[in-house]
Amino acid sequence: MEELTYLGFLSMGFSVGFGHCLGMCHPFVLYISGRFVGDKKGYRPLFLPHIMYNLGRITTYAMLGLIAGFAGNMVQTVGSLMGIQKAAAVFAGFFLIIYGLFAFAGYNFMNKLESKFGRLNIADKIKRLQPKTPYITGVVLGFLPCGPLYGMIIASASTADALRGMISMVLFGTGTMAALLLASVFGNFLMARRGLFNMLSLIIMTAMGIFFIWSGLRM
Repeated sequence: MEELTYLGFLSMGFSVGFGHCLGMCHPFVLYISGRFVGDKKGYRPLFLPHIMYNLGRITTYAMLGLIAGFAGNMVQTVGSLMGIQKAAAVFAGFFLIIYGLFAFAGYNFMNKLESKFGRLNIADKIKRLQPKTPYITGVVLGFLPCGPLYGMIIASASTADALRGMISMVLFGTGTMAALLLASVFGNFLMARRGLFNMLSLIIMTAMGIFFIWSGLRM
């Protein structure tokens, strides 16, 4: 059961990375290339800054998963007699299903928040601040509002364990890392096909929602 949950987080990260993340985070990929790669030649100078940037994001996701899992554990401890853990798992499932179905229908209820941050031209502001390392850039940008990310944080809380919550979010972040690393080289090619991955991520998200509801009801 635990292995299925971890596989779901990794699969979700992979599909979200090639869909949602390419659209939202592609400007940051370009920024990392321009700021830390420049005219350097070779695979190491090209990929190392992007690897460090993604490790920074994963660090933030791991911390958020740790906090969410710890909070879920507290809920389980305090409310075990009231079925709160069961309710948390079911709530996480419904959130993922509702988000997936609404996005499938063309409506993302996180759009207003995400577009608001998009209009802030965060990439330009970060460029003016000139962060010293791509890793720190990733740590900071890991806090940007993102519907799938919030869904996974809620799902990690339902694990009711700090370590499992952290591992879940590390796997999710690792899944997204594959897309953003490839985007640093094949950005235009992948951007033209991200609709397919968006569809795949919504299917996986809905399936994960059903799984969490089923897990919650059988506790």
